[in-house]
Amino acid sequence: MALTEVLVLIPEERVAEFYRLVGNWMGGESVEQEDAASRRGRRRRRPEGLKLASSSRYAPLHDHLKGVAKDKKTYELSFDEIATIMGAKLPQSAYDHRAWWANTESHSQALAWISAGWKVDKVDLEGQLIHLVRQR
Repeated sequence: MALTEVLVLIPEERVAEFYRLVGNWMGGESVEQEDAASRRGRRRRRPEGLKLASSSRYAPLHDHLKGVAKDKKTYELSFDEIATIMGAKLPQSAYDHRAWWANTESHSQALAWISAGWKVDKVDLEGQLIHLVRQR
């Protein structure tokens, strides 16, 4: 199969929607099927037991976030703090692209915070900070 590289420019606030649409397309679900499901008030079900593998390089971040006091509803971390928690530097794309921080379950880094009960609310690439909000 021949592959073609495509550059797509999208507004930053629509990155998550873009990943959802591409993920649905790659999974064989058409835009019409997704739209119909949304109109009926149904969403694709999240697979049961979706969790980060203990061997993932992001497992220490997951464990750290799971350990945050339950009464804490928001949490801020610097990129350096995350690297220290992980015991390894973040990939360069984390420093360069807001999309790396998208709450997309198909990405292991996002699964680390999502499965720990958090979502990234804001990213400050210049200040190298993320702001998380508790989801459960």
